[in-house]
Amino acid sequence: MKVYQDVFVEQLVRRQRPGGETMFKLGTVFAGLVLITAAFLLAKNFFPVLFALVIILEFFAFVYTVKEYEYSFINGDVDIDKILGRRKRSTVLSVSCKEITAMAPCAGHESTLQGSFTRTVDAAIGAKASNRWYFISERQDGSRELVYLSPNDRLLAAFKGYLGRKMEYTLPEEQVPSEE
Repeated sequence: MKVYQDVFVEQLVRRQRPGGETMFKLGTVFAGLVLITAAFLLAKNFFPVLFALVIILEFFAFVYTVKEYEYSFINGDVDIDKILGRRKRSTVLSVSCKEITAMAPCAGHESTLQGSFTRTVDAAIGAKASNRWYFISERQDGSRELVYLSPNDRLLAAFKGYLGRKMEYTLPEEQVPSEE
């Protein structure tokens, strides 16, 4: 009699901030200072209202530019959720490991990724992250998806248990059994 164990792995990944996001934040601070100064000089009666409005807009500009992804692996099903501002959550992708045809690290596989895909999901830490992986899923309706992610070792081991040979995976050095 086989005994099955449930596999549940979660990982939260914070997206690296590109330079454009920093410039956007600096621009909003500068624009806020200009608006507050103009309101103080030109419309002293409306200054408190405009000051409060600018502060609220600055808050939302800073909070909602933080983007995180949560990977949930439950018994061969993968869910990827996008979290904006640590508050708003939306599901980006739900896929079964039965639909995944290949999974490997991105380094050295650029030629594999040159196919035609219905959708591309980039849920990795960044475009140049060292632990950037991809997988290709083929749905029953014929659509193909390319998904980038940055999994940790626990998540990779969970994928390996369900994907087998579809996955290019080597154990980290500390987990390799010694030959004694």
